Parts: sequence; C-alpha cells; structure tokens
Amino acid sequence: MQSVTNLTKACNECLGNSIKPSQELRVNDGLGQSEQVSGIIKALIMAPPEGASPAEQWVAGGRNSAAADLINLLRSMDTSIEIHVLAADSANRESYKGLAVDSFKFSRKSFQFGEALIEFAKDEAPGTLAYFGAGSAPLLSKATLEKSIEKIRSSANKCAVVNNFHSTDWAILNSPSSLESLTRRLPSDNQLGWVLRTEGGFQVDELPFSAETRVDIDTPTDLMMLSFHSVLGSRTREYLSANRSGVHERINEIRQILLEQAKTLTLIGRSSSIVWRALEKQTQNWIRVFVEERGMVASGRLQNKQVRSLLAEVVDELGIETFVRMLTSICDGVLWDTRVWMAHKKSWPSRADRFAADLGWLDDIEDNYLRDFTEAIIKAPIPITTGGHGVVSGGVLALLESVNDAALTSPR
Repeated sequence: MQSVTNLTKACNECLGNSIKPSQELRVNDGLGQSEQVSGIIKALIMAPPEGASPAEQWVAGGRNSAAADLINLLRSMDTSIEIHVLAADSANRESYKGLAVDSFKFSRKSFQFGEALIEFAKDEAPGTLAYFGAGSAPLLSKATLEKSIEKIRSSANKCAVVNNFHSTDWAILNSPSSLESLTRRLPSDNQLGWVLRTEGGFQVDELPFSAETRVDIDTPTDLMMLSFHSVLGSRTREYLSANRSGVHERINEIRQILLEQAKTLTLIGRSSSIVWRALEKQTQNWIRVFVEERGMVASGRLQNKQVRSLLAEVVDELGIETFVRMLTSICDGVLWDTRVWMAHKKSWPSRADRFAADLGWLDDIEDNYLRDFTEAIIKAPIPITTGGHGVVSGGVLALLESVNDAALTSPR
C-alpha cells in the first residue's frame, strides 16, 4: 500500500488548482465537416495491472509515482485539462478517487485497448483527447506538452502528436470519434501512431527522438535508469531514493563508463542507429552494437513465435557462463535487451520472472534457465544491465543526458 499512499500524497498539492474557463474551437472531421467542441482537453491515463510479486510491486510503485508527477504536470498547464484514470486493479482505482481525477470504468470485462479508448472518447472526449500510459512520460516537460497541444488546437484537419510513431506510449489528438472503426487494430497503445496515420487518415507528428519522448516505465531497469536525470519528477525521485536495488549500482557503473575515456560499452538487442550516434557523439568511448529483432512486438513476430536471434543461438551453443566470459573479454560494460533472447527461446517467462531477473532477485525467479542466466550475469566482473527495449533506447539517452549534466556542473 506504500505506493498508493505515495500517489495520494503526491497529488494532494494540486487539488486546489481551479478549472480554467472553457474555450470553443472547430475541428474538421476529415470529410469537409467540422464540429464545435469544448476547449477543455480530456486526458485519459491508463494504469496496467500491478501484479502480485515483489518485483512487479516494486515497478508499480515507481510507475504510480510517475503518474503522480504527470498529474501534477497536467494540472499546471494554462489549458484546462480534465483528467480521468482507467486503472486495472481495484485497489489502484480506489487510490485515484481522492486525487481530483475522475475514475473511468471500462464497461467490458475483457480489456482491449482500442475499445477502451473509443469508449472514453465517445463518453467523455468528443473534441481533444490526450492519452497517456501511467509510466509513459516521466521526463515530459511543460514546454513540450504545450507545443503538442497547440499543434492539435491549430489544426483544422484530423491530427495527432505522438511520442513515438512506431511504438506509441502517449498521444494527443483531435477528432477521436474517428477511432471507432479502428478499435480492433489497436490491441495495445504501441500501434496507435501507425494506425492513426495509415488507416485513420490522421496527420501524425512524431516528436524528436530524446529521453523525454522515449522513456517509458515498463521494466525495473527503465525506472532505475532515470535515477540520475536532473528533470525527473519529484515524486519519482523520492520513490527511487527510498527504494534502491542492486540494479542501481550496476547502472551507476555503466554511467561511470560513459563519463570516462577509452572504455568499451556493448549494446545488445533492439537498439537503433540514433542511440549509437548519440553514444559516439557524446562520449569518448568505443561502442559495440549488436542489433536484432527491432519491431518484433509491433510486427507480430513475438506473438507468432517467429523471433530469431543469432546471438541467442550463440548463447545456447556456448552456455551463458561461457558467453558472459566472452563479453567480459571484449568490453567494460553491457546494456542487454534480454527480451530478444527470451522470445527466441519460444518460452516467454512470466512478468514476475522477467522483472525479478532484471533486479537480480534470484530467489524470486521460478524459471530455472532464466535463474541460471541471471546468476551468470550477476557474477560477471563487469556491469551487465538487463531489461527490455528501454535499456538500449530511451534509458541510454536518459543516462547520456545525466552524464552531460554532470560534466557541465563538475569543477574544471
């Protein structure tokens, strides 16, 4: 219950903010017609199931703190924003009731993202809709949010601003009623930007690639890689300070590598050329990058068990202990998106096991092979940090930005 208590405390300070007077605007429905809608923006924050394991609860506490920071940010805007929350867990739903946000209850027993989003749009948001995952915007700034809202409000046509076109975590859009025909194409928020543009006829603007737009708290590592960032919300920072784990020390060692010269850092998994260029440009280190299976979720390869990984074949052929020894002989630190390896094996571990592995909590891992895998990584003489996509994407950018902040403030 600590995370729920923290969330309540986090939002108490923003309860006194008054609702601003509504404005009127006209939105084109894409067919030459326009409708008059309220100037109040309706925001929907979706909070996923928290899970019962200690590792899942640890992540949920941080995600709840990030949601509290997001609510504070939304309430600080000059634009009137009415905030609604769709929480999967009953205990979490109760916690939001006293936070000056409205609880949105999806009418169906089985959750489907697209259906929930269009139901909210029809019931609550006929004009401008802002959607956020609970952990999707821990570094979002007021300036970026203001510019995104202004972009939507100034458009006479169907328009959306998304943080990530290929894997959307948050979006602001007009004409949300247009989503009704697209609900079955939206099993999750990841496809939202792509579907809006390719099938919905929306102009979709993707924000520039940065830690601010790419960090999303999906895993323990996503959360811990935020620890050193200067603009992290106060509630998330407080949570991380009070809930340290062994991952924090490994990530700090990776960060020290970025601060030093002539070190070698290895990235494994669904990284990108943008991240590689950022590392090459902003550090004085050598970077090894082994990229595989980008888009494995959005393309359906994960769901259809079609993921293939050359490095996973090597791990299985050599054994994880031998593979780790090879890694330690060629570099000083590793950031490893292990979900590609997991998907290649066709035996996807539970979320509780995945999170426990990222945290290095061996006793909480039920999958024997994953436990052995994790133990070998923990015993490595160099820092090896594992996680999901974020560990080789937004999390890297967050670390780089914290390193640049440190360089600017250090004595010369």
